[in-house]
Amino acid sequence: MKCRHKKSALALLALTLLPALAWANAPATRLQPGLWQFRYRSTTEMEGHAIPAVNESTKQCIKDTNPAKLPLLPKLPSNIKCTAPTLQTSDKGYHVTMACTASEPNGMVTQMDEAFMIAPSDDGSQITIDGTVNQHITGSPIPIPPVLVKISATGHRIGMCLAAKH
Repeated sequence: MKCRHKKSALALLALTLLPALAWANAPATRLQPGLWQFRYRSTTEMEGHAIPAVNESTKQCIKDTNPAKLPLLPKLPSNIKCTAPTLQTSDKGYHVTMACTASEPNGMVTQMDEAFMIAPSDDGSQITIDGTVNQHITGSPIPIPPVLVKISATGHRIGMCLAAKH
């Protein structure tokens, strides 16, 4: 049961890192300011285990449309260290890669290699993100097969930000 919980937690970690990757080092493309809706779906493949898909939806008020300044980077636990994302541009968008290592209890180590394609619309009103996270866990008392997490996300502007309540 602990292994299943760990796999779900790792899939959620990968899903949490996704917005950070989307704007970590993006060029100066501007998104339209306002209220945005983001939908994420992740599927996890692990030999010998059936793992349900994770679907999440969030809303985010985007005021500063400079992608490098968006407040989407999650605060990571101190046991997780990541390399700076690398970014390559193409006519389809941005290809982002990043590697993270998590030191786990009892000497276990989780290595995550992440690769995403990020494609904003020309007018800055939509964005799509597709990618994978390969997870390898070492140091476990029992062998844990590699995990492949496939993530897709879409975001689009849905209106004006709500006024702050005082």
